[in-house]
Amino acid sequence: MSGLSSYLFSTLSKVGGIGGSGIPDFHYTLGAVVEAYSGQSIWQLHHGQKSDNSKQEASIFVFDKTRGSSGFTTVAQNALKRMRTLRHPGILRYMDGAETADAIYIATEPVTSLSLVTESENDDELRRWGLYKMADTLRFIGEDCKMVHGNVCAATVFVTRAGEWRLGGLELVDALAGGDGQQIYRHFASAVPGYNARMAPEFETRKWDAVEAAKPGAVDGWSLACLIHEAFNGNLKTLSQLDAQGRIPQSLWPLYQRLHQADIRRRMTPGDFLQSASQSGAYLDSEFVHASLFLENIAVKEQDEKNEFFSGLHTLIAGFPQAFCKYKILPELLKVMEFGGGDAKVLSGIIHIGKGLDEAEYAELVVPAIVQLFGSNDRALRFSLLEHMDSFIPSVPAAVVGKQVFPNFSTGYLDAAPAIREATVKASLVVAPKITSKTLNNDMIRQLVRLVGDPEPGIRTNTLICIGKLCTAKEGILDLDAGGINENSHRYVICPAILHALRDSFPPVRSAALAVASACAPHWDAVEIARRVIPTLSPLLIDSERPVRVAALKALQTMVTRVEAHSLTMPATTVPAKPANADTGGSSSGRAQAVAADMAAASMAAASGWGGWAVSSLSSTFSGALSLAASSPSAAIAPTTSQTQSMSAPPQPNPLSQSQSFSSSSVAAVAKPTAAAAAASPSVAKSTQSEKAPASGWGFDDDDWDEGNGANDGWGIDDEDPWDKNDSTVGSSVAGNPSSSQKPAIAFSNRPAAGMAMSNNTLTPASQKPATLSLSKPAAASKSLSANRTNVSASQTSTAVPRRKGLGAMKLGGAAKKPAILDDDFI
Repeated sequence: MSGLSSYLFSTLSKVGGIGGSGIPDFHYTLGAVVEAYSGQSIWQLHHGQKSDNSKQEASIFVFDKTRGSSGFTTVAQNALKRMRTLRHPGILRYMDGAETADAIYIATEPVTSLSLVTESENDDELRRWGLYKMADTLRFIGEDCKMVHGNVCAATVFVTRAGEWRLGGLELVDALAGGDGQQIYRHFASAVPGYNARMAPEFETRKWDAVEAAKPGAVDGWSLACLIHEAFNGNLKTLSQLDAQGRIPQSLWPLYQRLHQADIRRRMTPGDFLQSASQSGAYLDSEFVHASLFLENIAVKEQDEKNEFFSGLHTLIAGFPQAFCKYKILPELLKVMEFGGGDAKVLSGIIHIGKGLDEAEYAELVVPAIVQLFGSNDRALRFSLLEHMDSFIPSVPAAVVGKQVFPNFSTGYLDAAPAIREATVKASLVVAPKITSKTLNNDMIRQLVRLVGDPEPGIRTNTLICIGKLCTAKEGILDLDAGGINENSHRYVICPAILHALRDSFPPVRSAALAVASACAPHWDAVEIARRVIPTLSPLLIDSERPVRVAALKALQTMVTRVEAHSLTMPATTVPAKPANADTGGSSSGRAQAVAADMAAASMAAASGWGGWAVSSLSSTFSGALSLAASSPSAAIAPTTSQTQSMSAPPQPNPLSQSQSFSSSSVAAVAKPTAAAAAASPSVAKSTQSEKAPASGWGFDDDDWDEGNGANDGWGIDDEDPWDKNDSTVGSSVAGNPSSSQKPAIAFSNRPAAGMAMSNNTLTPASQKPATLSLSKPAAASKSLSANRTNVSASQTSTAVPRRKGLGAMKLGGAAKKPAILDDDFI
């Protein structure tokens, strides 16, 4: 038979164009023949596919008109007619058909005959659901259409890829009554192969009146009994086999016997069987059957019913056959999601089923639906997709994500709904490994940085966390393409955004920004960290929120470590090395280096304690004030009589001439008049006897410092003097009344160089031991000093020399507006 079929197929292909596009009005291409089905029907079963670019798979039934008598052609033509007109979920789905002079073609959904399904492939739950569908379809044909099928068996029932049963074999379908007795099943039943082994008793006895008088569907009750027997015990060979129970379940056996009644008047109809078998505890009462029924009728279900069903669907799917889940439940769930009737629970079921698919099946069944769902404008649907991205995106090819999914996904960054924006940010970590480095740095990172300034504080916080995880992808958190975020994005996009977030008013945002800054520190430039990051980060060390302070301290330590590592790579100095034989003792640069060395040594010494800082500050203040007063040409102290005599003598080397200013290097110490000075000058001795004992190592009592105006201080100078004013008239009045301005003498003890002694402001050998220089303050000197002070004040005003602040300004130049920090420590 197989050889004859091949010969016929080859001949018809040449004559009628079978297997190509030569078949008129038929849009499917024939494929290989299913040899195992040959002889079970008048049709030859072929694999096929649609002729267009979709290449949709199909099963194609071909009838050769040249085979057999005209009766075969009649039933074949009747089958094509009924396939086109009868539509029911249980009937084999018709897709296309055509009739030529030599053949009849019917294209249906891809199926396999139930007679070819092995026992191991015939799952018990699928068998329950199949019998339910066949009983319901026969009920529809008999009770609703008032027709008779008359040809139900394993060879005319087909199984889809999902495992569902579909009713075919419509060759004998015709009206129950009428037609003037010309019904097909009355005259051409013998044309069906193997029909005698399952023929109903009324057909065998040709009691057509009883058939017309019986309840609608009673004839097909007998056919349903034959199908039940073949489903459990295999193909029928003789009618006597119907009496044996075999492997028919005990819960189904009583109903089977009622269907197998020889008397058509007592026979159970398929509708009655369906009602009895679906009762509680009956054979068709199972969760699998109920779930399948709900999915088929979900379009007419209420929302509360849908919510209740989908809440338990995840548990039910775990016990369902895998093929049924892939090809039946999954398409139904995708339809629900597509038309906006699903939520996260429906999507969870889709994802659970998708886990059991291989890569090819996933790309065929799930990926097209996901791409289509991302194009939806329904926010509820998009939110469900974003919430479950980690469950299905890893299985989607990277090319599909980058070209088809990401363009629609990225619109979530700009969505008006805050929930969509936040869900998009969280899903970015799942999408990032599936996109290219260019898309990551040019699109995703820039969109995330824009959300750092989002009005919602929660979105700002989550955005920073997302950026931090993307920045640490190289450490193994994410597997990003081409190394992840590049250096330009780190430096010019992420770093400014983090610095902006450090000033955010929401504490969690600041904490997140600090964490991201610590994670990104290895990627940032050390110079930028020192100049921009650390100054911006430092105020957070005293933030009002303790978590922010702790995070700021950790981040600062990380930044300092980064800068320290960079500083080790820098040269020790950029100043060029000095030649070894160069003499810089007399040059200005040599003196500058010496001064710098002295300052460095002084700084090292001052670092020993707070007391050292205060002493150094006071010494430099006094010396600076005296230097300021002596540096002016008009501020030179008028010479005394002895000095005038000394100046009239022959010139002598005198490094301390009256035109030289008193600098901090020439004034060694400031002290009270010594005993020798007191003996040389009564005024000095008087001042010495009237003073208190020194209270500090400075040689004067701190209690004699007076801040009041018009009062005497420890220097013998009234604070209310022309020194504090820029009015020359005041200085003139003071100079004009020397008797009223006489104060205790001012003694300067100058330390001469080793081996030399000073006498009358002149250096002499140490062997002469001159008396200590003592400058008393007679009337003339007082007048000259007052005049000089006035000149100094005028000189300072004209040359715009800035007034010294701090302790020196308080004691020598008048009270400062803001006392220096060290003044309070000292006083």
